[in-house]
Amino acid sequence: MKKTAIFLMVFLLVLSSLAPSQTSAADDLTGYLYEEEMRELIELGVLNGYPDGTFRPKSEVTRAEFAKMVVKSFELESEVQSAEFTSAAETEMTFTDVPADKWFAVPILDAVKAGIVNGYPNNTFKPNDLITREQMASMVSRAMSAKGIITDMKDVPEMSFTDTASIHNDHKEDVRILTHLGIVKGNENNTFVPQGKSERWMVALLMLRSREIVFPPVPKEFQASSIKDGVTTVMEEFDTFADAQKYVANSTDVQVVERSSQILWMKGDGLAVANKFVEVFPTETLKTDWNTKYRPYVTANAEMKYLGATAHYVKVELAGKVGYVPTSTVNLYPEQLLTGQSYYQKTTNGELIHYIYNHNTKAYATAGIIGTAPAEFVAGTKYYSWDGANFTDATGKKVTESHQYFNKLQLATKTNYTAEELDLYLEEAFPYYNKKVHGKVWTESPLVGTGEFFKAVEEEYKVNAFYLLAHALHESQWGTSLIAQDKKNLFGLNAVDGDAYNGAKLYADYKESIIHAAQHVNGSYQKVTGTNYNGSFLGNKGLGMNVRYASDHLWGEKIAGHMYRADKFLGKKDLYAYNLGITTISGLNFRNAAGATAADTILYKTPLAGIPVVILGQSTVSGATWYNVISENKDYDQAFVYGAGSLGTYVKTLPIAK
Repeated sequence: MKKTAIFLMVFLLVLSSLAPSQTSAADDLTGYLYEEEMRELIELGVLNGYPDGTFRPKSEVTRAEFAKMVVKSFELESEVQSAEFTSAAETEMTFTDVPADKWFAVPILDAVKAGIVNGYPNNTFKPNDLITREQMASMVSRAMSAKGIITDMKDVPEMSFTDTASIHNDHKEDVRILTHLGIVKGNENNTFVPQGKSERWMVALLMLRSREIVFPPVPKEFQASSIKDGVTTVMEEFDTFADAQKYVANSTDVQVVERSSQILWMKGDGLAVANKFVEVFPTETLKTDWNTKYRPYVTANAEMKYLGATAHYVKVELAGKVGYVPTSTVNLYPEQLLTGQSYYQKTTNGELIHYIYNHNTKAYATAGIIGTAPAEFVAGTKYYSWDGANFTDATGKKVTESHQYFNKLQLATKTNYTAEELDLYLEEAFPYYNKKVHGKVWTESPLVGTGEFFKAVEEEYKVNAFYLLAHALHESQWGTSLIAQDKKNLFGLNAVDGDAYNGAKLYADYKESIIHAAQHVNGSYQKVTGTNYNGSFLGNKGLGMNVRYASDHLWGEKIAGHMYRADKFLGKKDLYAYNLGITTISGLNFRNAAGATAADTILYKTPLAGIPVVILGQSTVSGATWYNVISENKDYDQAFVYGAGSLGTYVKTLPIAK
């Protein structure tokens, strides 16, 4: 997708007998032929010395060492996240030979997340094996792809190495790309030696030459570029963003403003896709407003609607709300460059699936059925939504507003299922019987027997047991994750993305984990005055627990999907059990009686508009409709709210997909 003028760069993969000699000096780099290149990588933090003060430029490099160098060189490291809970199953190392407490565990996990490494078929990584030249080429090629440097293979000539046939098929395309870009050339005898090993000085050259493409110097800061055949081509260069934007806006031949091959601004519609963990800020100052609880964040590959941009920020829509992100944290995709986009689709039996597109791998994935499809949907047709409720067709025309019941269900409700029924689901629906998951072959479902704990905390803390069970299944992958096995932590508490396993909190047993989760969710996320309250429902990055609970922008949708599938399995006792409404204004008063108006009758206020309520009944007082609802203040079972009348409509029926 991205392009830049390719400077002729040659990385000589020479035989060790052709390596330069080293001169005697203050350290073993001083006077070395590639001293400058290696010291540049040392300055960048990519290359480290050894405990004895040496750098050993001729030492061969292991797979673990190279993975760390690639992640660091291309700036793909994880950052310690501000999300308290992270999906543990998605952030754990699954290679059986990469222990979580080893120095290389985090960089290898980062490399896995970035799509740089896959490991071997037996689920090993072999971190201490020496990296081969063909493996090295693949890691670098994939890292460049992760940073948005995509090469159109139809423009890439075939390789002419005399030993091309000996390059493994898994690596041939990557070697071909790096050869085309001039990053690798081969030996003087026109061989590549794919199984050959590489020394540290060779790796230094490879990293620097690759970085020049990913982070290239440009004569002028901003470029006006045209788009054709999936690539951008610079047409004019400018010193200021304003001049470049004006040129593109007034020209029919160019479509985007770029800086260092990154698209900063584009005409027309398109997507902003996060390329790393990113906070979404409330204003263009890109500063957090600590007076508001709306401080969402998303992980890499999260799609956001593009609304505009400057040289410093991109204005986006996330889950129906407008925010701002730094330009470096997102990749912009004009319509001309889109190879895919996430979409929703109705199955032939009327259920809803969300197909999530990975803009790096160009592949779709899905968490399965997430609920009932809107009645307006046609099976097999693609529909699009930024918030999971307001849907458009491929032309951008609105089709319907239709919410998923479990996603908007107030979580102070009670499930209709007993502890025994919850255990029945855990036992009979367990998806990993006789399968090896996270290093163990499962012959029994590990969470059977926890039904009583979920029901007990539902009663004590007024946290829906069915939701809490679904939450645990998602975070712990049905109790199979290493964090669940070793630490009895079912909810990923403290398992931040940077170091999930070591950061995760240790519990004595599952019961303690469930109780602690209920206490924390109840006090921080489902309490009107709680630190992270944005509505006591799952929601998305606009409203609900998902705003602050997890970095995955689809976390709420995925938990609701677990609830839907479990409810379907157990006989649909919970789906549509309650009548749901939604508030239309912020600061709405909830009182102790219908028609009450005095200040001392206010039980609580909802600080935000769009908060779902469970309507238990309604009455008419002085011509106005009042609703009896389940209280958001858990000190009370019920509350009353002015719904509609001469003052306006403050609560309306929530359109639920049925």
